[in-house]
Amino acid sequence: MNIVDAVKDPHLFRPFLLESSDGDKSGLDTWQNWITALKVVYGLPLRRRSERELVKRCTGRSARHLPKPGFNTSIFLTGRRSGKSRNAAIIGAYEAVIAGHEDKLAKGERGVVAVCAPSKSQGRVVKEYLRAVFDSDLLRDQVVNENRWEFELKNGNRIEILSGDWRTIRGYTLISAIVDEACFFGIDSESKVKNDTELVRAIAPGLASVGGRMVLISSPYAMKGYCYHQHKVSFGNESAPVLVWNCPSRVMNPSLPQSVVDQAYRDDPVSAKAEYGGEFRDDVCGYVSVTALEQVVIKDRTSLMPNPEARYSAFADLSGGRNDDAAIAIGHREENRVVQDFIKRYPAPFNPHAVIGDMSRILNEYKITKLIGDNYAGEFVVRAFKDCGVRYRPCKPSKSILYADLLPWITSERLELLDEPMMFSQLVNLERRTRSGGRDQIDHPVGGHDDLANVVAGMVHSVVHYQPRIARAL
Repeated sequence: MNIVDAVKDPHLFRPFLLESSDGDKSGLDTWQNWITALKVVYGLPLRRRSERELVKRCTGRSARHLPKPGFNTSIFLTGRRSGKSRNAAIIGAYEAVIAGHEDKLAKGERGVVAVCAPSKSQGRVVKEYLRAVFDSDLLRDQVVNENRWEFELKNGNRIEILSGDWRTIRGYTLISAIVDEACFFGIDSESKVKNDTELVRAIAPGLASVGGRMVLISSPYAMKGYCYHQHKVSFGNESAPVLVWNCPSRVMNPSLPQSVVDQAYRDDPVSAKAEYGGEFRDDVCGYVSVTALEQVVIKDRTSLMPNPEARYSAFADLSGGRNDDAAIAIGHREENRVVQDFIKRYPAPFNPHAVIGDMSRILNEYKITKLIGDNYAGEFVVRAFKDCGVRYRPCKPSKSILYADLLPWITSERLELLDEPMMFSQLVNLERRTRSGGRDQIDHPVGGHDDLANVVAGMVHSVVHYQPRIARAL
């Protein structure tokens, strides 16, 4: 049975698609474009002219030149509320119970449908959709064991949420992989991904032995990363081995009210082009490349002990302790280089007085009596540090200026950074946005964090501007 037959079968996948989010039950009319997309993924014939026209619009390719076996890797870059997560769940369920991959597994080997997302909590969206597929008549008894992060099937295969970390995905025998929010890796504070391309490369060998399919789904975002690169090289390329399906939300979900889309464009036209129009944002570009940043990270160096010969500077990023993290970084200057010696993050929630006390203790170890930091909470922070014997001085330049000043130190390799994965991720995921008047703003992505990146930039600023010059001039 092919996947389209399974979608139309009233005892398999059809009930999952008929039940809408508001409880209405209708025919499969609104899913016809997704059914066409499934035909392309699996190399099934496209008999109607409307299907061939849709393929040309959404892939830039002629239906006549599509590969007969379909595509092992498919990327769906469609807007919000377009149905891409439910479509991905259909593919994952089909690969798990109908495609027959268990016949290709060695004795004792278990096949996994991996759901990868920037964080495990985000991966639960697709996982819950996948679980709902198995509520149909013929699939209900297939689930034999389940917990929060996975469920096991009667045939021995299992569906599991894996955090989007290329190191943890290795070693699995994958019968399918679904990568959710593929354009947003590294933004979430839980994400450990330095480079989303490494995640895709780590997934591919796990799929090779059984010929499983990888599906990446996301609304487009910044013009960087694996999805953007594949859009550039594969969209409209008749010979490309990767399918890139890119279109606005309402192309794939005509039931999405036009009024919702119109309101989004009125509120924020640039954001709406990505969220509902399926376009990459041309106002967002990367701050620094992974390669450039890797050149200044000293592998396996996590901190440096205080040196009586060195003069240290520090920078702190404070918060109220309820929602946002706090952080501190310490560094010093050696001839024409800035060396990072220490970094610490204080995850929320925390007691601000306890954090300031701990920061002061660390500063004392490095013989630092003056601390530069952000302007959070004004006089409260100044007084709290003063009570601990530290003079606190708010930083005058904005965070965006600190990032702009940091970049030359990275690109010229005059900086030595500690090997701290979350710091690395925050730095590499900073975004540069062009504002009115031509002035760039550098900041974390929407929904992201940059407390560790901020203290690194501030630490370099403090070392350069507040330390007396020694040895060679910078």
